[in-house]
Amino acid sequence: MSAIADLAEDYVMGRLDPEARAAVEARIAAPEEPDDRALAQAVRALAADWHAVDLTATPAPLSPGAWESLQAALAAEGAPPAPASRPAPPLRAGARTAPRPAAGERSARRWRRAAGAAAAACVALAAALWLQVFAPQPAVVAILLDDDGGSVAMIEAFADDSLRVTPLEDFSPEGAQVLQIWTKPDPDGPPVSLGVLGRAMRAHVEGPDLPAPSSGQLYEITVEPPGGSPTGLPTGRIVGKGLAQRPL
Repeated sequence: MSAIADLAEDYVMGRLDPEARAAVEARIAAPEEPDDRALAQAVRALAADWHAVDLTATPAPLSPGAWESLQAALAAEGAPPAPASRPAPPLRAGARTAPRPAAGERSARRWRRAAGAAAAACVALAAALWLQVFAPQPAVVAILLDDDGGSVAMIEAFADDSLRVTPLEDFSPEGAQVLQIWTKPDPDGPPVSLGVLGRAMRAHVEGPDLPAPSSGQLYEITVEPPGGSPTGLPTGRIVGKGLAQRPL
């Protein structure tokens, strides 16, 4: 991994101390240097990946008393162990017993277990919170429709010329064909390629330098030969197309 990727991972996973975390947040909130922009993109992509993993989980309520149990475990630091419910059997002659850990060590173990569980929950929560607070919001969003009017994909276009593609159904091409994403920044001009995907997948794409995305801008996805359109313009079947709108 590069230093930027390592720093982005440490930030998203919550491994930075408060001072280092504040420094990263300042860099991604107002990126000035190329490394700052690369860091912001890396953090956004990693947070989005973790958020996508979160979305695959089936929501379930906490079991009754779960939070109380966690609080009790944290409050029990230094508490003596509960007495045994029955006396231990007598030892055979010559038998050895493993030394019992000291009360402080048992307390530390309980603390580490409780802290580990809390940290695991905080990692997922941090990724979700970053998406809501720090992740750049798309300039426009387009829902692409097929010939029957069905929704096949969502495109979120950002002011930094990047976009996020989210398939709403599987429209992967056959064989070595690819999917190519297009837009028309000028309604009267030709389509411009934004990138190529090998299959229908959720992806973050870095597009070319174009004017800022605007409401009413056309986006579409076509099926093209391996490597993309040989002419620089759409040549294959249109999978879906739609006009962008500014999100509320």
